[in-house]
Amino acid sequence: MTETARDPETAWSSDVLVIGGGFGGLAAAIRVKELAPDASVTLVDKQTIGWGGKANKGAGVLWVLGPEDDLDAFVAYHVNQIGIFLNDQELLRAMAAESYGGVRKLAEWGVKVMKTPSGELDLSRLPSGWSLAAVDLDMMRPLRAKAARAGVKLVDKTHLVELLKEEGRVTGAAGFRLLDGRMAVFGAKATILANGDCDFGVMRMWASATGDGIAAAYHAGAEMRNAEFGNFYDVVNKGTGIPVVFGFHHLYNARGEQISSRYIEGPQPDIPVSIILGMEREVLEGRGPLYVDMEEYGSSMGNGGIFKWHRPHLEALFAIEDAKARQYGAPPAKRVEASLGFTGELSPVRVDHDMRTTVPGLWAIGDTSYAGSAWAGATEAPPGRLRGSGLMNALLGALRAAPSVSGSLAGTALPSADPADVARIEESIFAPLHREGGARAEDAIRAVQEVVIPVRYSMRRNRERLEEALDRIAAVQARLPGLGARDPHELGRCHEARAIALCAEIGFRAALARTESRGWHYREDHPRRDDANWLRWVIVKKGGDGMVVDTEAVPVERFRIQPAPAVPDAVVDHGELVGVTPEMIDWWWVNMEKGYPLWEPEAHKSFVWEVPPPAGGYLGAIQVAEEKMGPLPPMKIRIRWDDPDRCPIRPRYEHAIVASGIDPDGNVGAMILHEWEASPRGTRMRSTMRFFGPVPPRLPEIWKAHDRSEVSTFPEFLPDLYRLWQRVEDPAINRQCSLARKLKK
Repeated sequence: MTETARDPETAWSSDVLVIGGGFGGLAAAIRVKELAPDASVTLVDKQTIGWGGKANKGAGVLWVLGPEDDLDAFVAYHVNQIGIFLNDQELLRAMAAESYGGVRKLAEWGVKVMKTPSGELDLSRLPSGWSLAAVDLDMMRPLRAKAARAGVKLVDKTHLVELLKEEGRVTGAAGFRLLDGRMAVFGAKATILANGDCDFGVMRMWASATGDGIAAAYHAGAEMRNAEFGNFYDVVNKGTGIPVVFGFHHLYNARGEQISSRYIEGPQPDIPVSIILGMEREVLEGRGPLYVDMEEYGSSMGNGGIFKWHRPHLEALFAIEDAKARQYGAPPAKRVEASLGFTGELSPVRVDHDMRTTVPGLWAIGDTSYAGSAWAGATEAPPGRLRGSGLMNALLGALRAAPSVSGSLAGTALPSADPADVARIEESIFAPLHREGGARAEDAIRAVQEVVIPVRYSMRRNRERLEEALDRIAAVQARLPGLGARDPHELGRCHEARAIALCAEIGFRAALARTESRGWHYREDHPRRDDANWLRWVIVKKGGDGMVVDTEAVPVERFRIQPAPAVPDAVVDHGELVGVTPEMIDWWWVNMEKGYPLWEPEAHKSFVWEVPPPAGGYLGAIQVAEEKMGPLPPMKIRIRWDDPDRCPIRPRYEHAIVASGIDPDGNVGAMILHEWEASPRGTRMRSTMRFFGPVPPRLPEIWKAHDRSEVSTFPEFLPDLYRLWQRVEDPAINRQCSLARKLKK
């Protein structure tokens, strides 16, 4: 061991080392001491324990399943709508069941939890099926005090960079003190990573999360899981950079058009991928800038949400933010310019139900392993489309890790650091200080940010752009050995730059591997969810020659909630349409605006060609039709005419057209093959609907009834309408098109 490392002020040994003194780290240290009072616990943070981190800079809410919430319904909703079957369903259920008790434990530790006059937790129930509990933003102070009283050794301003290992087991960590630059070595029987995820230093509130623990775990051999979902964006006030949470419901473009309904289908638990892609599209197509209507937004939020409770510290923080906005931002207005704020939230360290990593002696909790625990599934985590789950995940991870950590101590000897290993680590850690005129860490971090921030790389992904992103990250990594530092603070930024670049590579490599679209991962070149091939987790780990990417099947067979089987095609044989010729139906599909209300008058509300049929043809035409199907409310459906010869449903009749239901990016959710041919008294017709994802159980039958009703009206109006319009000879007004095709044998 070096002279510096032998200094008693910079070398410690303890039973348990907790790296990261935020909300989760404090909770873990406290709970370990409760379970093992005689164990020595050291808590280390590169800032000041109780003041650093993110927990005390947000909204102070915790997702919770309250006594009136339905656990089974919540788990089913999450698996189907948020995690999209990549969840560890057993851990998801356990976390939800333990959430209420977790908040009560916080109150027991002295945190000010909002309660009713009768002393029960004062919960805000949400329409989505879960609740929010709340704490004031001074929550960290009582936790720090509780830890100190319990005998936890608190070490501030110490940046830990590398994990120590002995015979394959983690035995502590090494780094340096930020105030005096001395090396710091910590030996431990058990080490808990609680120092956050990687947010790439883009947004103010999240600037402290630079992936230090993720990088250390990766280099120690730990597996990463679900890294492709570390690409979170939110709507922000462009003038202040402050998120407008749930503002995605109230977005307008420069023309004054409301765009939220254009890109969002149905109720959403939180911001969906579709509006992020839609915002980018609006700007790229020249309809920017975009705005949030603040009057609408304020009315929708009302006096609820995070302002339901009286919390002096939160109110003081928001008063400061409001004052800054008034002083430096635009004056209050009915609308504010909005943009996308990239946070990232890469949290992939793989852990089991007790928060053990795949390396013995190492645990990871909170944002370090939120996605890696897999309870959230195919979503960015945090917030995991579940606001308040960041704090709750950190708390429950601490409560789950503590028993296995404390139980591992008996029979484990305190490690002794290998002097040669410590010397190697010391040389590596301090190398930038000996490099005069080296490159600046800030430039390297900015170069990574220029790759991870754009939607074209981190959200609207395809193979070409992902490979381009990886090439750009590799170019940054090639410059990292030349970084220089003049003092310990710049030295810290050098190590943060290395961690941030590594995290970017992990995320992009995982995204490149998943060749489908699911949850928070969208592939432009693989736009559909693929349960047949991709009910799998992407696993990333360090190999002998660089990063290794593999996959592992999700054990869905042992879980309670199973993916819905493929929905059978819904088929309607319409029989003979007397008096209707095939040519009339050909004409109808390219002239629908001329009689849409006549075609099932009770169901059809409005019709417009978004892309009119081309002259003499039909392929690529897009209509937006508003219609009502049975008991369902009226809905606007975007339908594109596609080629029946490229349809997965084989046509049988001479005439055919494919109606593909598409989203704003052209992704097909369902398609109908309409086909028809001449019969003795008119035309026989058949319609087949194919769904490309789960649908409500009754929907196929509802559609079949709707389709029968539509087609049954053809004999009533189409012959007269067709004959009337043949008097108009201008093909630009009265379109002509033949849909006859050569039958394939």
